[in-house]
Amino acid sequence: MAKFLARAALLVFIVTVAQAASSEAIRLTSAEFVLNDSATPPREVAWTRVELPERWRKTRPEAAGPGWYRATFEVPQAQAQAWLVYLPRMRDGGRVFLNGELLGEVQESDASLFVRWMQPHAFQVAPARLRTGTNELQVRVPGVDDQSMSTVYIGAETAVRPLVDARHWIVYTSAQVTVIFAILTALFVIAIWVRRRMAFEFGLFGLATLFWGLRTVGFIVEVYSPWGWHAMRVLQYTATGGFVVTMTLFMLRYSGLQAPRFEKAIVAYWPSGPLLLAIGGMRWHDFVDRYYQVGLIGISSVMLATIFYAGWRLRTLGALALCGGILVGVGLGVHDYLLSQGWFDYERPYLLHFGADLLILIVGGLLADRFVRSLREAEQASAHLAERVREKEQELLANYERLRGLEREHAVTEERHRIMQDMHDGLGSQLLTSLAAVERGALDRQGVAQALREAMDEMRLVIDTLSPGREGLLEALGNLRYRLEPRFRSAGVELRMRYRDIPDRLDVPAESALQILRVLQESLANVLKHSNARVVDIEVALEREPARLVLRIADDGGGFELKSAGSGRGIPGMRRRAERIGAALEIAAGNDGTCITLACPLS
Repeated sequence: MAKFLARAALLVFIVTVAQAASSEAIRLTSAEFVLNDSATPPREVAWTRVELPERWRKTRPEAAGPGWYRATFEVPQAQAQAWLVYLPRMRDGGRVFLNGELLGEVQESDASLFVRWMQPHAFQVAPARLRTGTNELQVRVPGVDDQSMSTVYIGAETAVRPLVDARHWIVYTSAQVTVIFAILTALFVIAIWVRRRMAFEFGLFGLATLFWGLRTVGFIVEVYSPWGWHAMRVLQYTATGGFVVTMTLFMLRYSGLQAPRFEKAIVAYWPSGPLLLAIGGMRWHDFVDRYYQVGLIGISSVMLATIFYAGWRLRTLGALALCGGILVGVGLGVHDYLLSQGWFDYERPYLLHFGADLLILIVGGLLADRFVRSLREAEQASAHLAERVREKEQELLANYERLRGLEREHAVTEERHRIMQDMHDGLGSQLLTSLAAVERGALDRQGVAQALREAMDEMRLVIDTLSPGREGLLEALGNLRYRLEPRFRSAGVELRMRYRDIPDRLDVPAESALQILRVLQESLANVLKHSNARVVDIEVALEREPARLVLRIADDGGGFELKSAGSGRGIPGMRRRAERIGAALEIAAGNDGTCITLACPLS
């Protein structure tokens, strides 16, 4: 919209300057005419008085062939600056003479090319070529297609040049701007629509803008081959019909109206005129130009009625702007149609591209506003979704904390159950066995003391590994060694313990620590009872690959038979404890001693 307003302001400025300049120029509005095909101004012929501008289609429809116009103007005194002879419209080209001498010529159509000049033509006149008093201007019109003659402006270049520039901007420069702007906008919109597949209205707007850019190409290309002119007219009618039809489809959707039969009808009507011209040739041009465009004006009227309905129903600024834009566009379209049919002054410029530019900018602004609002809604939805996600995260975190609390409670319950099971299987079983032996009288005082000592060791072992205030496995190993070392010393056995690659603190699950200590306790008990060893080496090592804690108990005793030992409770009990924590237990026994290795995996 800003670009259109800028162009409108520039147009007003140019017209204002041109009007001010025109008051200083001589305007020839009457002349004499004769049908004559000579290459130079004819002499001794019968001239007829005519008014300018003149269009033969209206004043002499039976005439054909080249013709000459002559008019006179006065130069009151000798001139020091150059003058201009300006013809606003010289569509078929021609030749201009001043006082019988060639002033300039514009390319005419011939067998090899076809011309259709849209821009104005001005010819500079040196001061020496102007006569003081009466001067005669002669203009040859080829009469190939348009067979017309515009008014002529003559005067000092400073007075006439603004008129030339204003006309050039209105009919040619603005068309160039429209072509570039429309085609680039169309390609941009269509590319976005193809990639994002937004609402179908975006695609219709892109097509309409592309059609309008292609239609306006005919206003800036002025020289053609004979077949090129035919192709350009087919393209112009195709693009004009495509613009009107796609814009009408857009307005129907914008208004929320459903008219599938009407839509099919106008889509079917669209190619009728271009196909008739393409197949039938240029002899159908006047028919298509007259009647096909009437149908397009009718479709545009439906478009206008549709958008007025939308404006009345929606009553929004955008709908009102569309109403105004389409009203201007339809009005200028009717103006151009009547101009092409000879109803208006031949010299008037075609103005529809200004109305179409306004309509394209309004529609583009509405779609851009819709696109921005969609982005804003998407951002708001994204922010709302992010907030919902944060709320769900908080809910999940709260649920997780509740689950963790339940897991802790479950773990405490499981731990309590395990402790009770361990007390039952270990200390409880040992006490029951000792009690039964005492009741049978199988234990003397020393045996009872030994049984009680072992029960105390079992109880302390459980306390060391399961106490909430424990510092870890290393402290439990130290406590076990502290309790057993006096017993080994009194038995004459040297107890050695060393650590390899062990950190200052080693955290091992309570269950694993308990089973490791019980395997160690059982192994040391077997040494005292059966091996007759003198030295026991205990090594605690941490291996990295794979991560595991390795416990080795080696003595220099007499060894034992694994088969016979496997039938008792000691070795099978150690194997069960190792399996319980997923550890590997290896026992090597021989005449030179026994080595028990327990490898417990660590996370």
